[in-house]
Amino acid sequence: MGNLVEIIGAAVNAQGYELVDVELPRGMIRVYIDQPTGISVEDCEKVSNHLTRVFAVEGIEFDRLEISSPGLDRALKSVKDFERFQGAAVRVRLSGMVEGRKRFDAQIGPVGRNQVEFVLIDRDAAPVKPGRKPKKAAAQPAATEQRLTVPLELIERARLIPDL
Repeated sequence: MGNLVEIIGAAVNAQGYELVDVELPRGMIRVYIDQPTGISVEDCEKVSNHLTRVFAVEGIEFDRLEISSPGLDRALKSVKDFERFQGAAVRVRLSGMVEGRKRFDAQIGPVGRNQVEFVLIDRDAAPVKPGRKPKKAAAQPAATEQRLTVPLELIERARLIPDL
């Protein structure tokens, strides 16, 4: 998959987009792209047409090609992703325990070369409107900020929490 991701990355970048992720479920190639102004259907079509030609030249076989935006709950994978979305609320799952936690919601704090600092979100801190149930994950830092510094290699999954 490594060489395929490199080919896709180079082709996507040449079109002026960022490669977010590549998935390969049974004969399909699913490519997630992004850019600061967001992704439109026309952007997906442009990248799809370009990749189809690149794959023909490279001899890459596939049954179906799917191009998509990463969505509102975009996955964050690299230092560059965490830097771009610093201050945003994320849902994080770790591959090992850090200070007694393996899963948490937090705001992205300072980002180092190989680590990310998170400000944990207090799920009980959000004000609740009369007649409504409290939200599951309130995107507000805890009253007494709890910070957690996590090595990048321990972050199994991190996704933006949409601010709706």
